[in-house]
Amino acid sequence: MAVPRYYTIGAVAPDPRSLKALDERLEDLGVPGESHLVFTRRRDAPLVGVTLPGARAETVESGLSRTQWFELFSTYLGVTAVSVLMGAVHLVTGLVVQGVMTVAAVAGLVLYHRRPQLEKKILRLGLPERLAEEWQGAFVGGFALSLVTVPADFFEGVQEAFLEDPELLAPQAIDRRPVG
Repeated sequence: MAVPRYYTIGAVAPDPRSLKALDERLEDLGVPGESHLVFTRRRDAPLVGVTLPGARAETVESGLSRTQWFELFSTYLGVTAVSVLMGAVHLVTGLVVQGVMTVAAVAGLVLYHRRPQLEKKILRLGLPERLAEEWQGAFVGGFALSLVTVPADFFEGVQEAFLEDPELLAPQAIDRRPVG
């Protein structure tokens, strides 16, 4: 029984022009649009959706959305109201509860912003940690991470499509053959 061999090739595009040119080269090779996965920031997602209508686009959050900010603020406001009521009965308890909740909210925000979001999404795809770290580092200065998974027959052409543009950051490829 022959196990098919697949490759995942990816690179960080520094701007929308490079991403569009890469997509056009991939289309010329006959790579289907659903094989193309693009990670981009939330603010750039509409541009990627218009520029690459056939590709799957996922956002990488670098901060809280408006809904998440609203939820955080309303929860904090509710806890503040409870601590004020507690302070009316026992002042020290109310101040302690308010202080603990303030420190917890600030610590949560700091930890959330320090987590590398792109790296976690790449690791969920089953790609090696080394690639995830390299793409995470290049993504900071780039526009979008473009990943393409293709059968071994397409590998050489797709690899050339990625290497043709010297502006693409951190081009990498990995053999995705399942181990059984």
